[in-house]
Amino acid sequence: MGPRARAVRPAMAGAPVLTICSGELPPNAESVVAAREIVASVTEHLPRKAREAAALVASELATNCVVHAQTPFEVFAAADDETVEVVVADRAGWAPTRDHGETRQLGNGLLLVGLLASDWAAELESAGKRVWARLEIDDVPSY
Repeated sequence: MGPRARAVRPAMAGAPVLTICSGELPPNAESVVAAREIVASVTEHLPRKAREAAALVASELATNCVVHAQTPFEVFAAADDETVEVVVADRAGWAPTRDHGETRQLGNGLLLVGLLASDWAAELESAGKRVWARLEIDDVPSY
């Protein structure tokens, strides 16, 4: 199933509009681009640095699913004028530290997520894991 986007209109006039989009993606390189597009669909109204930071977070989390989990995964993104949330859930537990006999240093992408996000966490679920990141627009680092 492809991405689904919708804007949630608040009952009160003048209240922020929350835009959400999600999609289930296969574990291949094209899905990293699709994850960025899901995030872009909810962040187009934000400043450039916030859009780029959210897209980079989505890329890192989706890449981890493709490279390490190697399972289909779901991407969920939500944004209003103050916050962007990106959630990526796969169907695998924690990734091993070895890949094809080579020692791999995992976590460099998550270090980047931690630098860009105001808060983030990885949580085990019965069907795999969920990694989420919250970016507060006013806290996104300038470059």
